Amino acid sequence: MSIELDHRLKLALKYFEEGKNITDKDPVYASEKLYKAAEEIVNTLTMYFNLSDVLESFKKRGGWTVAEFERAVEAISEGFGECFISVWDIAWVLHVWGLMRLN
Repeated sequence: MSIELDHRLKLALKYFEEGKNITDKDPVYASEKLYKAAEEIVNTLTMYFNLSDVLESFKKRGGWTVAEFERAVEAISEGFGECFISVWDIAWVLHVWGLMRLN
């Protein structure tokens, strides 16, 4: 595994642990941490599977868009199955509802 992939995976695990540890105390902030963990997993797997069309779009913009995440999740799910899309959808709902609760 490359250094960058290893770093991203550790970052995902860090966000996951942080979110898991505060779910009872601050569920809104926990939802954001857990969403960040899901984002990092998608980032890591996009790089691991070398999804070049998504990576090229990312490099052109200098960041991810919702459409790029969706394309990456669909491509990754071809290897992992539909459950990967379901998990991503749950993470997205946590993210959206968490942001709504912050406002």
